[in-house]
Amino acid sequence: MKTNSKNEFKFVVTGVELTEEQQEQVSRAIAQAGALALGDLAPRDAVGVRLDPKIRWYGRPIAGVIKELQEFASSEAGIAR
Repeated sequence: MKTNSKNEFKFVVTGVELTEEQQEQVSRAIAQAGALALGDLAPRDAVGVRLDPKIRWYGRPIAGVIKELQEFASSEAGIAR
C-alpha cells in the first residue's frame, strides 16, 4: 500500500441555506462517516483534524505528535502517565 497516497472527497448541497454551525455539523458528520467507512484500511494512529468549518483532514500525523497529544490528553483528564 502506498504510504503517501491522497484521496479527496467532496459533498455539495444546493437549494438549502445552512448556518455556519450547521455547515460545521455536516462537515463533522461526513468526516466521521468517512473514517468509519475506512475501517481497517486506515492506520491505527490516524487522527482527524479540523482545518476550517468545512474541511477536515484525516491521516497519520508526523512522528512525535501522537505522544504530545497523549500527554496533553492525560493532563486534561487528570491521569498520570
